[in-house]
Amino acid sequence: MIFSIKKLADVEKALCLKTVSAKAVFAIVGDAITRRKSMSIVRMGDGENGILAADKNKPFTRFNSSSDNWNKKLGIDGMSTATLQKSLIKTGNGCMYFAPSVSGISFPHYHLYNYFKPRPVYFDNFYVNEWTPEMIKILLQASEGVFIIHKDYQKIIKNFKKNYNLDSKSGVKFAGFSKKSWTDNEQAVEAAVKSGLQLILYSGGPGGKIIGPTIAKAKNKIVL
Repeated sequence: MIFSIKKLADVEKALCLKTVSAKAVFAIVGDAITRRKSMSIVRMGDGENGILAADKNKPFTRFNSSSDNWNKKLGIDGMSTATLQKSLIKTGNGCMYFAPSVSGISFPHYHLYNYFKPRPVYFDNFYVNEWTPEMIKILLQASEGVFIIHKDYQKIIKNFKKNYNLDSKSGVKFAGFSKKSWTDNEQAVEAAVKSGLQLILYSGGPGGKIIGPTIAKAKNKIVL
């Protein structure tokens, strides 16, 4: 977590008090798994802030500073800035639980709250960093199967099985979809819904975040 020490404005302190801790997020996800109730969590940080602050009438090139192919790697190549911004706002406002980077309280380039509707609670954006391997394994085993949406989903499944000692006897089912661009959003949603698996872990880049809340409209889909 990135922070500086300062006197907090009232609104900043209120945001801190409304942010649910990583361990509490774990409990809420576990509750959804056991109750078989669909939910979606969407995380955003400085990358999304940069997109939302960009000129909607110009091509977005900020990520290309280190590589001309960066937009392609993030799956937003060919997506207009205006369309991308609308998609992010729809995603942040449409997900069940929103997890903007709390670092935005201290650093403007992480600050996302003003772009989205106010919420009674926010999730700690860093829950994915603070969950221990033991906690992650518990969730994987408790779920009714895991569906990975990522360009290299087969490699991720292999790593999951190795890192969390999930052999064939563990009973955890895995499947996935190779997501490469915003243009395959609909195919990714269809694959996840039809998979019959409960826990959906996805990495779709800025242009693919919208699929999380969309998948969660189906029954028994916990989408992180």
